[in-house]
Amino acid sequence: MAIGAVAGAGAGVVRADPATPDVPVPAVYLRETGHHVGGPFLAWWLQYGREDGLGWPITEQLDVGNRRMQYFERGALALAPTSRDPLGIVPVNLGRPYVSRSTAPQPEAQFAHFFPQTGHGVHPAVWPFHRENGGVYRFGYPLGPAVVGDGGLWQVFERAVLSESGGRVTDLRLGLMEAERLRLPTEPATRARHAPIVDLAALDPVYGPLADRHATVDLIRQVVTFFDGDQPVRMAATSTGIYPDFTPAGRYRVFVRVPRARMISNGSTSAVYDLDDVLHIQYFTENWIGFHYAYWHGEFGTARSAGCVNLRLHDSEWAWDFCDHGTQVVVHY
Repeated sequence: MAIGAVAGAGAGVVRADPATPDVPVPAVYLRETGHHVGGPFLAWWLQYGREDGLGWPITEQLDVGNRRMQYFERGALALAPTSRDPLGIVPVNLGRPYVSRSTAPQPEAQFAHFFPQTGHGVHPAVWPFHRENGGVYRFGYPLGPAVVGDGGLWQVFERAVLSESGGRVTDLRLGLMEAERLRLPTEPATRARHAPIVDLAALDPVYGPLADRHATVDLIRQVVTFFDGDQPVRMAATSTGIYPDFTPAGRYRVFVRVPRARMISNGSTSAVYDLDDVLHIQYFTENWIGFHYAYWHGEFGTARSAGCVNLRLHDSEWAWDFCDHGTQVVVHY
């Protein structure tokens, strides 16, 4: 996240434009929809998918109720400085108004993965899309069974509405739907003078040799920090092990990398699990503890795993590219 470069680091002090006082520093202006993204909202948006995640911004930052928020095509973010997330941003649950009470539900037995958190399962038609594109953290837990209507199947989640028709799954533009329902201002904004128009590809930093890269896992803060030499380059909320399957403190090195696997408990942990299609597995202890994507929960920042270091999709994918065999991992309190 080259946020300093976005704001013109090295070019002197950047101050907010008096004509656009609500645009934070740093910020960028995105011509695709004519809106700014700045401050911690920008950091989160860059880290978690950009236009392929929540999509382009459709509002400026604004106050909705008692929260500072910003709406994007497929969702919304809220400032939450007291959250366990190191960026101080949380995705907002927008799905509740779209739970249907009038269309015939599919039988609850027709689910590919059941979530006791809401008492509903994800329909097989949308489950691969849900699992492969961010899981619970991006879409949230299902709020009801899948329903059939309007020529297709759709299912409402805490933060998304997924629709399937003809074998194609679509993540509906829930942020835009909610902005229209709430009559929020979505018209393009005048670009602030301190907010450059940037090539997003140019924001991807170039890192040093693999030998200089390492990671730390903070078991108290539940945060993984990745370093290029002495410079921290990415922080990510995680979920590590809980009693009696604590993630062990120590110094390790990545020794096995598996791009995709089924993970089945074998009696070495108190937890019982059978999870298909776990991505970006990087083991670093002799007891087979490692980093990997966890699509089945969104409680990052809280210890809850069977020992492994759970990551969100974009963080696990990034860590897969950043690390390699031999990368040092320090786990500490």
